[in-house]
Parts: sequence; C-alpha cells; structure tokens
Amino acid sequence: MIKKLAIEYAQIAFGVTIMTLGFYFFLLPENLVIGGVMGIAVIFKAQINPSIIVFILNTFLLFLGLIVLGKDFFMKTIFGSLASPVILFILETIGANDAWIMNQLTESKLLIAAVSGSILVGVGLGIVFRFGGTTGGMDVLQSIIHKKLHIPYQIIFYFTDGLVVLLSLVFFRDIELFIYAVASVFLISIIVDNVSIKGRAGQTIFVVTKKPDLIKQAIYDTIDRGCTLIDSEGGFSGHKGKMVICTMRNREVNKMRSVIERIDPESFTFMTDTKEAVGRGFSKE
Repeated sequence: MIKKLAIEYAQIAFGVTIMTLGFYFFLLPENLVIGGVMGIAVIFKAQINPSIIVFILNTFLLFLGLIVLGKDFFMKTIFGSLASPVILFILETIGANDAWIMNQLTESKLLIAAVSGSILVGVGLGIVFRFGGTTGGMDVLQSIIHKKLHIPYQIIFYFTDGLVVLLSLVFFRDIELFIYAVASVFLISIIVDNVSIKGRAGQTIFVVTKKPDLIKQAIYDTIDRGCTLIDSEGGFSGHKGKMVICTMRNREVNKMRSVIERIDPESFTFMTDTKEAVGRGFSKE
C-alpha cells in the first residue's frame, strides 16, 4: 500500500514538473494566458514574481476548499497546490531565464510557444489527473461552485478560465495573443483528456456464438483475459444462444478476431471503443 502510494505521488510530482516547465519556458515569456492561477501569474508577472502569485492564490484557495469542501479534499489537494509554486520558486532562485528557449527562435515564436507549452502543460496535467491528483488553484474554486450551484464542471471550467483569458485581452490589448491563448486552452483540454484516460482505453468485443466455451477458452489461451457470458436471443430468428463479452487492448483485437473466425465462422461479432478499462491487465497487472 505504501509503495503504491509512493509511486502515485512520484507520478503526480512528475506531471506537475512537466506542466510547470511548459508554463515557465513557453507560456510565461510570450505572455500566453491559459486561464487559471497560472494565467493570472502571467498577467501580473511584471508586478509580482509568478511563484509568489501562484503560491498566494493556491494557498488561499486551498484553505477555502478546506472550509467549504472539508478535510478530505484538503489532504488530496495540498500536494499539487504547493508543488507547482515550489518548482517555480526554485527556477527563479537559480536564475533560470524563462526566455532562454524562446530567445533562440527567430520566427513563429508565438505559434511555437503556444503549441509546445500546451503540449507540456496538457501532458503534465493529464498525468496528474490519471493518478488521482490535482494541481489545486482554480480547480478548488470550480469544485466549490459545482457543489454549491450544481453547475456542470465543463461549463464552470470554460467560465472561470474564460474570464482569465478575457482579462488578458483587456490587460495586454493584443488580439493575436488572445487568439493563441484561446487555441491553447482547447489544445490543453484535448491533450489532458487523451493522456488521463486513453492510456486505459481499449476495445470491447461482443461475440454471439454457438460455441461459447471454445471462444471463452480461446480468449484465455490467446490474450490471457477474462470474459463474460450472457444469454442472448435472436430478435428475428428467436434462436437462443450465448454472447461472449471481452475487453482487450487495441493491439489484441486483430489477433482475437482471427481466432474467433477460425473457431466459429458463423458467429456474429461486433466491437466498440471503451473509454476506460480498469482492472487486471489494464490499470492493474
């Protein structure tokens, strides 16, 4: 249990580090605001160091979450809330030039910063969410609004982050910067969804067959996966039979399909995308 917890926190720390580096070296020097606490840090970076802004806002929201959402939420959020400003503080303390990478580019700086920063931030956030972590900050406010007003998370997300992005338009008065910022928000959202869930995705295969025991055994022998058998009845023919259901990784589908065709050429097989598969062989080995 302790080993598993240590691995999860190590993965979350890794994700937070990737996210923070993407922000520091790509989004921050080009004034790209992606919403949230980090977006506010970009807007006011000339007045206050980004690490201080992130730390103050994250700490305030963290204790607000403690009051409104309780101790359990506080304990789950504290690590991610403090990890990011600590990494930012270390980078600032050692004198890491946030524009070091961007200064070496001569063309398409804004485009490269938006794409590279979004990829790193999206991948980092995806890893954090995948292992059950959170980066705190605006997530806390969004959770509070969701609990009190019962508004869907997606609407709250676009509203709160949208306000920060709009604030950047008012502050910087740069429409090109604003367009890239909006594009970055959507790109990050797509990457987060893919990284946090897709790694556990697969295909679920449904086989209506007259030889369920043979198909079941073939699944065990070929890809070493479990399956479920349920009774089925043809809507037109009225013939009763069995349906074999099995979830597998994408790369195993073709192998299993050929085995099924060999065992029962008359079987009816269809498959669907499975967004997330949790259990032995997927999230657990």
